[in-house]
Amino acid sequence: MNILTDELQNSKKFSEVINHINETKSPISLSGLSDMGKIQTIAGLNDSLGKNICVITYNQIQAKRLLKDMAYFTQKAAIFPKKELVTYDYIAGSKELPYERIEVLNNIRSNKINIVILTIEALMQDMIAKDVLYKNSIKVKVGDTLNIDI
Repeated sequence: MNILTDELQNSKKFSEVINHINETKSPISLSGLSDMGKIQTIAGLNDSLGKNICVITYNQIQAKRLLKDMAYFTQKAAIFPKKELVTYDYIAGSKELPYERIEVLNNIRSNKINIVILTIEALMQDMIAKDVLYKNSIKVKVGDTLNIDI
């Protein structure tokens, strides 16, 4: 545990938040924190609870800033990007974005990350159901031979 997040354990307010989470009392709202205070609180909650945390923010710039600051406390955080909506030209859309989204989902599933930062827009976009996504996946490694006949 980080020395900065250790200090949170002595805070009465932080203990109240932990208790509310454990008792599934919601919604829980924290306000008035500095930017680094937000990051420290998120990291402290992650250390104390051992649960995945979803941080929702208002835009991609803020999400990137949060991720950069989160690196002082943990490397197990990632941004879940929003789908790029390009209605005028399908060709203009990013081909990498769907793979980034799938990589984040795979890293959550394999416990490589446990803090996900996303924008409200990314949260509102439809996702494929987890059971459908992973039911239809295959694992391939170098040297494998696959029969693609249908």
